[in-house]
Amino acid sequence: MSAARSLLNIIYNRRTIRKFKPVDVPEEIVNMIVEAGQRAPSYNQAYSFILVSDREKRKALEEICDAKYVSNASVIIVVCSDLNRVKKMFDYLSNNHVLMYDEYPVETIYSIFETGLATQNMIIAAEVLGFGTALLDCALFEAERVAALLELPKGVVPIGLLCIGEKDELPPKRPRWPLHMVLHKNKYREPNPYEVANYVEESSEMYDQEGYLMKYGGIPMKYKDYLAAKIERTKELERKYEKLSKFLKKAGFRI
Repeated sequence: MSAARSLLNIIYNRRTIRKFKPVDVPEEIVNMIVEAGQRAPSYNQAYSFILVSDREKRKALEEICDAKYVSNASVIIVVCSDLNRVKKMFDYLSNNHVLMYDEYPVETIYSIFETGLATQNMIIAAEVLGFGTALLDCALFEAERVAALLELPKGVVPIGLLCIGEKDELPPKRPRWPLHMVLHKNKYREPNPYEVANYVEESSEMYDQEGYLMKYGGIPMKYKDYLAAKIERTKELERKYEKLSKFLKKAGFRI
């Protein structure tokens, strides 16, 4: 029971870390973390992890993500959903399988889902071993550039960028939706406008008190205004999404 409580304590107190100490992480530790990812529940193990150690490529990823702390991490792993290897396995098993056609999105959804499960295992394993992590979404938003940089074949799509290293900060616990809004009993309960507004206002206030945007991005904005600007449907955002959709379609990901 004490071991279970210790693990739950690690999960409950996990933070995203963006400041790392300049300490190397041994290869055997990296392997342990990735192997922990492989033990997650899986359908086809439709994922691959690209360990980026080349200095120029690390710098390129930092520029793509527009985050200076990326190249300061001891370990950079680009997390990918991988239908390429799965297709090769299916080719071996059958000459008429689902990945030979475009009408089957199930394998794509499974791949993304199990990639997330494996990544979460890796994050928890890193925490257990005393390291901090940050999972960035820039790898997906800039999937075409990341794929070109890492020479990813068709069927392999970057989903996230995982930074791992020794912690050089202890951020406060960040807000989450209240449990009663995510845990439904027997049927889905629609959130009311007050609950949504209350969460947005309270969480934004917590980020503002921390000085979150200035600390990590040098952005002099209220967090709520930043979120509103980030999700606003602009012509630039539409072009970015259209470009990403074309890349995903070309890569064989149908959703």
